[in-house]
Amino acid sequence: MAATPLSSTCPIRIISVHLLDTAGRLLRVLFLDREGHITGQPHYLPREEALILASNQQRVLGPQAEVRVL
Repeated sequence: MAATPLSSTCPIRIISVHLLDTAGRLLRVLFLDREGHITGQPHYLPREEALILASNQQRVLGPQAEVRVL
């Protein structure tokens, strides 16, 4: 039996927001809370909720940021 990767089984995630300058270099790393507000502290969210919030936030921020679900 093959092992299931931890990343696909873990029910809790953190959403990080990597703010970029115009050249694409990292300026700052922030996080999203449960309501979708950008904060300095990480917040833990259920996986499905984190994926939806990250997708929505990436659309809002566009190329000025990389939104990642960790």
